[in-house]
Amino acid sequence: MKTMKKVAAVLLAVMLMAPAAVNAAAPSATKATIAGQKAAVSTVYTGKAQLPATVTINGKTLIAGQDFVYVNAAKTDAGTYTVSIKGIGAFEGTATVTYTVNKAAAATKTTKVAAKKAYKASSLKKKAKKFSVKVAGATYTVKGKKAKKYIKVSKKGKVTVKKGIKKGTYKIVIKVKATKNTKAGKKVVKIVIK
Repeated sequence: MKTMKKVAAVLLAVMLMAPAAVNAAAPSATKATIAGQKAAVSTVYTGKAQLPATVTINGKTLIAGQDFVYVNAAKTDAGTYTVSIKGIGAFEGTATVTYTVNKAAAATKTTKVAAKKAYKASSLKKKAKKFSVKVAGATYTVKGKKAKKYIKVSKKGKVTVKKGIKKGTYKIVIKVKATKNTKAGKKVVKIVIK
C-alpha cells in the first residue's frame, strides 16, 4: 500500500513539472529593431505644433503611440528638423527622422473673396458700387489705364466702382508676399460690366 502511494506521488510530481518544462522551453517573442535606421517625413504648416502620425522604416509603416514615441517636441514653423523616435510595443531601438514642415498655400488661394463681380452698366450710371477684396498682408493693383479711371482700391482692400464706367471686363490683382510659413500668392478678381 505504501509503495502504491509513493508511485502515485511520483507520477503527480512528474505531471505538475511537465507544463512548467514546456513553458520554459518556449522562446520569448523577439522585437523588431529600428536602431540606427533613418526616415523622412513631411507635413504642412497649420499654425499649430505637430508631428506626423506615421513613419515608414524598412517598408513598414510605424504608428506613433503604438509602435514608437517621439523623443523630441513637436514643431510649428516651416522648416526641416532632425528628430528621434524610440521603438515601443513590437519595436525597439532609436531611429533618426528628418522631419519637414512645408509652407502652407498663400491666403489668396483660400480666401472667400469672389473671383468675379458683375454689374449692369445701367446700375452704375448715377451711383457707384462698393465691395471688399480684403486679404491679410496683401497689396492690390488695378490693371490698365481705362480700369484705373473707374476703379479704386484702398490699402484695406475696399473697392469702389465709379459711376459712368463703360461696359467691359476690368481686373484687380491681389498679391501676397511669401512669409516664413506661407508661400507667395496671387489672385485676379474680375469686374464685369454688362
